[in-house]
Amino acid sequence: MRPSTVGSRAQLFARVLSTRCYIIFSPPSRRRLCHFLLPVGSQPPPREEELGDSRSHEKMPKQIHEIKDFLLTARRKDARSVKIKRSKDVVKFKVRCSKYLYTLCVFDAEKAIKLKQSLPPGLTVQEV
Repeated sequence: MRPSTVGSRAQLFARVLSTRCYIIFSPPSRRRLCHFLLPVGSQPPPREEELGDSRSHEKMPKQIHEIKDFLLTARRKDARSVKIKRSKDVVKFKVRCSKYLYTLCVFDAEKAIKLKQSLPPGLTVQEV
């Protein structure tokens, strides 16, 4: 049976052993061979580099420095909610998007009031 390529990046080959599993191995030109069994129809396990990149940036916070950029972010379709946190000298606006939590710090109380009024009406606004 002739092996078929699983992925061009992985440079691994697969050979079906039975109806229930197949074996994945590296080509003979490589020194290190890797063999493991997977059920037929399943995907090969993800590489460590792919896991590290996707997990490390998931749900991470980002800071926005301009009010204009914050309003554009709040108008995106993946923006879910806005939390407003007030302290004695700063007002923080936090918008929850699908991947990141974006934060804008406003030091002027009048600008914070105007910004709250200019938020999109579809978002849920919660004051903390």
